[in-house]
Amino acid sequence: MRRLALCGAVVAVFLSLPLRADADVTGDCVNASEKAQQLRDEHKLIKAREQFLACAQDACPGAVKKDCADQVAELDKRTPSVVVHAKDKNGQDLVTVKVTSDGEVLTEQLDGRAVRLDPGVHTVRFEAPGNEPVEQKVVLGEGEHDRPITASFGSGGAVGGAPGKKGAPIGAIVLASVGVVAMGVGGVFYALGFSQLGTDQSATGCKNMGGCSSGEINSIQTKLAVGDIAFYSGIAMAAVGIVWAIVHYTSSNKEASAPPAARFDFAPTTLGRGGVASTTIRW
Repeated sequence: MRRLALCGAVVAVFLSLPLRADADVTGDCVNASEKAQQLRDEHKLIKAREQFLACAQDACPGAVKKDCADQVAELDKRTPSVVVHAKDKNGQDLVTVKVTSDGEVLTEQLDGRAVRLDPGVHTVRFEAPGNEPVEQKVVLGEGEHDRPITASFGSGGAVGGAPGKKGAPIGAIVLASVGVVAMGVGGVFYALGFSQLGTDQSATGCKNMGGCSSGEINSIQTKLAVGDIAFYSGIAMAAVGIVWAIVHYTSSNKEASAPPAARFDFAPTTLGRGGVASTTIRW
């Protein structure tokens, strides 16, 4: 009698095992679904998708499985993705590049495939052998797919190796242009001064009309002095701009973000016209 009772208990235990296993699987599926919904509401779409995949398995109850599968398809539409590229200083594609987003490794070999990221602001960091790391901040919106992100090593910021030659900086061009204009202004004042003085028999200047009054002499000297200042200042600025551009262009060791510190002092003296000009340029 005891043996029959013992056998009955063993059979009951074995019969209950599948029921308990099914209950555990159902509980796991439901928990995964609830967790996935919470992550989705927090806009953590990557992790939410993982949980929805867990509750979309065949072992899960039919209703839970269908809902989770539908959610996976919906998240695939909402989750943004990027395609990362990297180029060297010559504009050639790089392959061996470690790419991280907010400290998490996305890839270490660039192959042109899209990578999913959560919507929001991300700091994408590119690291290539022999180059300084390059970082970019990107803002990804929901549903934004295959957005290209390109890092350029060797230009415009953190780069490795010698930078390529560049054209003259805008400051040098502006400085040289202002110098040329100043030289032209000086020439105009020279012309006005000499015209007022009169230098030949056909001129109507005060020199050929019986002499110049003191007022006319002061006017002539002022014009010639202004011409000296403008002309020699123009020469100085044009020379500085040209030298700055040459140094910037020919430098192969570092980028010239500003002209070299220098001081130019010019003190031209007029030749017997009563005007003295002194010009000092610092930057």
